[in-house]
Amino acid sequence: MLKLQVNDEDKKLEMLCVGRALVDIFVKVNNEQFRKIGIIKLRHIEYEKLLGILGHFPDSNVVSGGGAANVAKVAALLGIRAGYIGAVGPDDEFAKVFEREMESAGVTLFLIKERKPTGACVFLQRKGEPNVIAASISAADLLKASDVREDAIKQARIVVIDGYILNREDLVSRILELASEYGTVVALDVGSVEMAETYARDIMRYCKEYPLLLFMNKEEAGAFYWRINGEPSEEEKEPVGFMDWLFTRRNPLPSKMQAFFQKLADDLFPVIVVKLGAKGAMVFAGGKVHREDTLAVIPKETTGAGDAFCAAFLSAWLRDKSFGECAGFGNKAAREVLDVDGTFVDRKKMSGIARLLGG
Repeated sequence: MLKLQVNDEDKKLEMLCVGRALVDIFVKVNNEQFRKIGIIKLRHIEYEKLLGILGHFPDSNVVSGGGAANVAKVAALLGIRAGYIGAVGPDDEFAKVFEREMESAGVTLFLIKERKPTGACVFLQRKGEPNVIAASISAADLLKASDVREDAIKQARIVVIDGYILNREDLVSRILELASEYGTVVALDVGSVEMAETYARDIMRYCKEYPLLLFMNKEEAGAFYWRINGEPSEEEKEPVGFMDWLFTRRNPLPSKMQAFFQKLADDLFPVIVVKLGAKGAMVFAGGKVHREDTLAVIPKETTGAGDAFCAAFLSAWLRDKSFGECAGFGNKAAREVLDVDGTFVDRKKMSGIARLLGG
């Protein structure tokens, strides 16, 4: 059993988030404009091309982004003393937007200024169609292990790792080692199916060696499970497809998958949280399963909703709420983000959730 020895007097920050610092840019396009842009699926593009696209759309919405930054921002709006470590450009306009958004939410910033411009992710929005995303990570990918400040992790009760830095073993190792040294709990939001598949065995090791809260959506949970346990049989895949076959309200996770997570989370840590979208969330902790439904809504935009869930769940956990209550607060915050572009959230509504939290 993993035990924590924590001196609360050292914990001036409740939450420290580490990840890729980006701005999210939301652009409404019609079909003709979309064809001219020439991007048909998610892809990484050169920074100059990204700026060229934006030159056609002066009315785009720009907001701070990146998974860990979103978690820090929403947590701060919920009354949590939150900090953030990431890399931005040398005082370019996107860096100014990022800093302004984060500081106005109340986040303590430990930013690294790099020679490359601030990373950006463009969401091309067409009515009735899924978003097409074009990203240039740029300075966000230049964060180094040495940039992770020991004093910042020492101050924090939870350090949140952006799943998109799992490919940076030196960076992740430094965060985990410092967290272990100072009794800081670790939260990891996997971030994508690709990360869940590629780094499943690393994630398993982290679950066993560190006090970890692991967040995944249902697709990521499936990818992680199958990578650890082997590909599903044809019988298991049929008749409705690989990931959607048994995600019903009655049985939101396949029974074998549920048993696996329940066994893995049979002690104080890890805590495994599976976000089920319109079907709420499941929490595996201490060998038990906690289920929390949510009110289904028609989303305006899904970007950042999972990050908001993570932020509110961890905020409630810091306030000693039960796991069911933590998931309930996560669902509440996610619903607010589903109604806006990225984290352009209604701060009065977040203040209402903060009051319920006791923040």
